[in-house]
Amino acid sequence: MCIGGFNEFAATKQAIDKVMNALKDDEATTIGVYGMGGVGKTTMVKYVGAQAQKSRLFNQVIMAVVSQNPDLIQIQETFAEMLDFKLEEKTEIGRAIKLKEKIMRGTGILIILDDIWKRIEFSRIGIPNHNELLRCNSKVLLTTRRSSVCQIMESHAKIRLNILSKEDSWSLFVKEARKSFDKSSNFYDVAREVVRECAGLPIALIAVARALRDEALDGWKEAARRLQVSQPPNPEDEGDVFKCIKLSYDYLKYDDSKSCFLLCCLFPEDYDIPIEYLLMYGIGKGMFQDSNMLEARATTYLVVKALKDSSLLLDARAEGCTASGSW
Repeated sequence: MCIGGFNEFAATKQAIDKVMNALKDDEATTIGVYGMGGVGKTTMVKYVGAQAQKSRLFNQVIMAVVSQNPDLIQIQETFAEMLDFKLEEKTEIGRAIKLKEKIMRGTGILIILDDIWKRIEFSRIGIPNHNELLRCNSKVLLTTRRSSVCQIMESHAKIRLNILSKEDSWSLFVKEARKSFDKSSNFYDVAREVVRECAGLPIALIAVARALRDEALDGWKEAARRLQVSQPPNPEDEGDVFKCIKLSYDYLKYDDSKSCFLLCCLFPEDYDIPIEYLLMYGIGKGMFQDSNMLEARATTYLVVKALKDSSLLLDARAEGCTASGSW
């Protein structure tokens, strides 16, 4: 089922129901959602936040990305902006005090911390503690790849977002590939093999399906072969995501698209990358040699759009920017 652009499959519906029940629990103030990279945790909690606000379970929803190397000043700035006030203090602790005062003066705020990798003290950001959250009827919803992080963050509810079922994986892939696969056709068995290699991960299914949309049968067979033999650079990484993102990169049709994607990889994960930076770096790299500045800028924006359409880049919070994913 697709609700407002959000695909609600069996795995996501089960997790959403559990999160919503936890958010309604008067004694729970910290709820943890965990699951593999690429399984759709960020998309799901954004949807949960929107639904919680729409149903008036919360008056306001604020969200910030934490990532492997947390920038507490940036997290504080993001929350302050969403709460419509300005932090004038220069020190981290001074900003934390002001942010906490602002949250405590409000009521019914859902605070989403996305992509946590290790313990982070709420007080360093400016998030109230458990008893204080109870008093202002607010809660924290966090996402992480690791179940243990939910534990060390003292989550009152720990909810796993599972991979998609075989049926839902096929349904999503067919939708994104924009093809109909007749069981008697040569495409069908190859497409099924490609879907199997995506391992039920929505981000992998979407990226690969979009990469193969315009490919002939030989292209699909080659994609299936590459996915079967591909190995991640680090065995501890989620290899299924890596090999699918690599395939999407390999199937980009233009060198400018590949170069732009690699430039984006120079920035930290979840960073708002100004597209003008990509233009300048692209010029420095030797791209756009036969173009004037106006043409180069137009090409850069078109390339970024194409990479977003391929699910290799994401929309950013700031205007005129794009963002890399936390593969």
